[in-house]
Amino acid sequence: MVVATTDTMVEGIDFRLDWPGFDLRRLGRRLISINLSDLAGMGATARHALISLALRGETTVSDVRRLYQGIAERAHQYGCTVAGGDLSATSGPLTLSATLVGSVPSPASLLRRRGGRAGWLIAVTGTLGAAAAGLRILESRRPAATPAQRSWVKAQLDPTPQLEAGRLLVEAGVRIGGDISDGLYREAERITQPDRLGASIQVDRLPLAPGLSPSDWRLAVRDSEDFELIAAAPARILRYAQARLERQALRLTVIGTIERRPGIRLRDGDRAVTLAEGGYEHFR
Repeated sequence: MVVATTDTMVEGIDFRLDWPGFDLRRLGRRLISINLSDLAGMGATARHALISLALRGETTVSDVRRLYQGIAERAHQYGCTVAGGDLSATSGPLTLSATLVGSVPSPASLLRRRGGRAGWLIAVTGTLGAAAAGLRILESRRPAATPAQRSWVKAQLDPTPQLEAGRLLVEAGVRIGGDISDGLYREAERITQPDRLGASIQVDRLPLAPGLSPSDWRLAVRDSEDFELIAAAPARILRYAQARLERQALRLTVIGTIERRPGIRLRDGDRAVTLAEGGYEHFR
């Protein structure tokens, strides 16, 4: 079964050329990574990529080479062929788009955002919050000063798509999931709202990135672009998935439960907590 995804990065919205340590090679890697993450969120394998760029006239050949070096590095790392694309000029912001084509063995082995049941557990891969912390450092225009801060900046500029984790989740029998590109809260909504369900998330269980404190949980819940995966399944299936991922040195942490009552509820131990905003949403 063929699956596809597309994503666009616009200068001034998704990246800034004046960020400290900004590098076009990293930008090329990020362009492919965010699309690979969409495929990971479906449990798919990457096959081909099409790249479309709108560049200003002052963009140098060496700039384009560095950009494509990053694109090729990340694509080839995951067995993805850069099969073509388009190039155009712009008098405005740089605009970079990628369309990726992937595959899954069958429609039954695809991660979807519909079909969950009340009582199922919710889990996430990896750690959360680093990308949002890195964005704050970049926006401050100050260089990262510690190893932890440098890892946060890397998580924002050069994320790692979780294709292997997505494949292992599907093989373990998980069928509900997606990638965390717009914040955990928003992704929890996306796997519960289609079935008129809700969820309870334990913020004290969140696997926060190294260097973040427990009080930084809002970076994981509200802010976006961790590009980890969220998954929901019966407890026995998630336990089996945890064991499969652990054998590959990958992490899967149970953080909540799907509930019959619509809406996302956040708890810190036995105490209810609130969130001013629920993550990134397009057109708001």
